[in-house]
Amino acid sequence: MITISRDWWEHLAPKVMHRRRSEIETLLRQWCRTGYGAHWLSVARQKGGVIRAKPGDFIPVVHLVALGDRPIFIAPQNRVKEGLRTVGPDQFRSGHTLEAGELALGTEVRFDVVLDPVLLAAADRLETSPRLFGVTQPSQVFSAPAHLLIAPEAWLKKSYVLYQHIFGEGPSYPDDGFFYVGVTTRSWQKRWSEHRRAVDAGSPLLFHRKLREELREGRVTYIHHKIMGITDDLEALYATEEWLVKGHWSDARRLNMIPGGKSGLKYLRENGMLAERVVPMPDERDRLLEAWLRDNPRKGLPAPWVSDKWKDDAWAIAQICGRDDRLSVEQVRAIRELAALYSPETIAERIGARNKEQVQRVVAGETYTRVV
Repeated sequence: MITISRDWWEHLAPKVMHRRRSEIETLLRQWCRTGYGAHWLSVARQKGGVIRAKPGDFIPVVHLVALGDRPIFIAPQNRVKEGLRTVGPDQFRSGHTLEAGELALGTEVRFDVVLDPVLLAAADRLETSPRLFGVTQPSQVFSAPAHLLIAPEAWLKKSYVLYQHIFGEGPSYPDDGFFYVGVTTRSWQKRWSEHRRAVDAGSPLLFHRKLREELREGRVTYIHHKIMGITDDLEALYATEEWLVKGHWSDARRLNMIPGGKSGLKYLRENGMLAERVVPMPDERDRLLEAWLRDNPRKGLPAPWVSDKWKDDAWAIAQICGRDDRLSVEQVRAIRELAALYSPETIAERIGARNKEQVQRVVAGETYTRVV
């Protein structure tokens, strides 16, 4: 018998999904009677269990969809494609190692609620257009490791939640849009409402600014709230957050502006945003960063501190800050290296340049011509 924890479901999932938990349980029980479903369930019951998959294999996600108030259905499983965005383990209890191109994927439960009339009409037409105009209510997508929902071990009131917010349109659905990694001890409703208020209030944080811009331009058809893990161990939380942000640091879709975990705390202290002896709650760091950006609107964010292990990475090199609004030698070299892959605006955000025009002048050979 499979049951989804009511307490954790209502703590983690958007409120619009709460009343449909029993319906999801029924469908999940039926699905787990299939051959693949039985294997999926055996792994889902194990803490830290993963399924090894190569391109062409199923992604171990049970994806349930509700179109308005119609009965929920389970969508066909997607298959692993080359370049799937993921950060996963490389060491296993079995002692086995991954083969070339192989991924270790955790089992997940995903639920998508569609209420927008434009999206519902497109679904009725079986439309697959990459761009839909007039969407005002992006679909709400929620996903979490299956083990956390069907066999929870943590105590809700003392647990930290590591999550991602992912958003976009068309082909990026549901995992490949812009994304932000965050941490909270509060319920989904409280933390997300804080983010939305910050978006509407003109917050300068990259996550809030990008979501505000994309919503204004009508380029958001879904917002995916993805739970990555739950723990009552703050040290483990910081280590996992740092590992996750670091693993995606070179991804242009990343909206985190500083490293995660203790590296992020060190960055805040080194740049005068946090007193030496003060240890903020994990979800208070955004507030400190936003306050600094509002107080220093013309400076731009100081280049993030990164560990020695990142020194060979092009993005890490690009974080070195120039003096007096000038680019450093390393920044100039990084701009030239990254110019073939990213836009001037994206490069400027990542390396701490004054603006995209400063980057464009380097790429065009108008400035820093003696730097080789």
